[in-house]
Amino acid sequence: MSQEQINIADMQCRVFRMAQKKWDMPAAQCAVLFQKYKIMDFISECYDILHLNSYQCALDDIEELLHNRGVTI
Repeated sequence: MSQEQINIADMQCRVFRMAQKKWDMPAAQCAVLFQKYKIMDFISECYDILHLNSYQCALDDIEELLHNRGVTI
């Protein structure tokens, strides 16, 4: 695994945990949401841009993405 892949995995895990806490959502329910809307893929594909800001900014972008897809959290 390359260093970039490790960094992407770190961001995915941390943002997932942040979402769980902020949305007061059990891990299983959060995982379903992340899977249904391909959030891990989004983080991986957009990592070059997302990592330039904080994890909180990445979570804000994810919330906006979900909102634009009609998801209410």
